[in-house]
Amino acid sequence: MHLLIADDHMLFRSGFKLLVSQLFPVAELFDAGDANEAWDVLNADEEFHLVFLDLAMPGMNGTAGVRRFVERRPSVPVVILSAHTAPEEIAECMGLGVRGYIPKSSSESVLRNAVELVLAGEIYVPRHAIDQILTEGSTGGADDFENLPENNPLRQLTPRQRSTLSLMIEGLSNKEIARSLGLLESTVKAHVKVILRKLSAQNRTQAALIAADLGWPRRLRTWSS
Repeated sequence: MHLLIADDHMLFRSGFKLLVSQLFPVAELFDAGDANEAWDVLNADEEFHLVFLDLAMPGMNGTAGVRRFVERRPSVPVVILSAHTAPEEIAECMGLGVRGYIPKSSSESVLRNAVELVLAGEIYVPRHAIDQILTEGSTGGADDFENLPENNPLRQLTPRQRSTLSLMIEGLSNKEIARSLGLLESTVKAHVKVILRKLSAQNRTQAALIAADLGWPRRLRTWSS
């Protein structure tokens, strides 16, 4: 398994490379200090399984650089590494087709889970940004919910209810959901009650199963940071 780590800060790059090697001992790691070097390394080997890109390194030119990597090597999943955690910025990158966005403040467990998700063909989105992603439908350029049949109950959920349901599926309690979404626990309880009613579910577990049967996008799964 070949992984490329591209970041212009040598100290961070070295530490991140060491961490990835510990989490994924079978991986062969390559690194680059700017976008052009990363592109050269990527083109020298057809077997890369994942590329980590620092959003702010030289040569990226912001999202223009992201688009370049995604469009020219669509078979290689791109994961953004960034110190910026604004939901709007994350949503923009996800809309360009990247497979994940990992804040540099993330824990080891988040990194491991994110990489495993991406390598399995899914998408990693930081939990705090999922509401923005769901609202804009920018996980791959298509609105997953609008593509569902008009009579599908998932289409009757509001963006806030969808983000609540997503965290319910991950097994979070009402208190944890409230903290993640910046809501009052009483507000979350009200959302859960409406979700159960709209899905004709008796409890949270049944709601998760029904959502899956109705076509809930698996690629919207998130992991706690």
